[in-house]
Amino acid sequence: MNVGGAAEVFCAHEALIRKVIPFHIQDRDEADDLFQELFLSLIQNPLPRDIQDIESYLYRAITNDVGDVGRRREKYRNHLREYAGCVSPPASQKTPVEAVVEMEELSTVFELIEKRLPRTCAQALALQYRDGCDAEEIARVMGVGVATARGYLSKGLRRIRTLLRENNPMLAATKR
Repeated sequence: MNVGGAAEVFCAHEALIRKVIPFHIQDRDEADDLFQELFLSLIQNPLPRDIQDIESYLYRAITNDVGDVGRRREKYRNHLREYAGCVSPPASQKTPVEAVVEMEELSTVFELIEKRLPRTCAQALALQYRDGCDAEEIARVMGVGVATARGYLSKGLRRIRTLLRENNPMLAATKR
């Protein structure tokens, strides 16, 4: 590493460097970062001995670094967009009031399920539809086999369909 050589170049050509960097990068913090990156770059890659025009070389090095900064910034923005796409709520996101109403309705539905279905079926349905568990998790929580857990789910859903048909004449016409 050639800290002394980089320091000499910066001392001799500081005015040029301090003019060119802000010309290409308006953000002061990014300009300061680029200034430091250029210094570190010159430490790691000292100027070749056969350079005839150091100022042209520095100008080209700065514009290359500016391009690198732009590409890094765009790559970072793309990562943010990808991440935002993965975690952002859908465009039809509910308002807080709608979310509370939906939670209250779901709570009422699960209370009815617990009252009208056998305990095991109600527990299996709540684990799957309220808590998001799959059949293996339901089986583990309930202390039964996976086939038994699936049977509870199937029986519970059949019972719910029957109850809905009994209480709604429009559904009674559909047989499933």
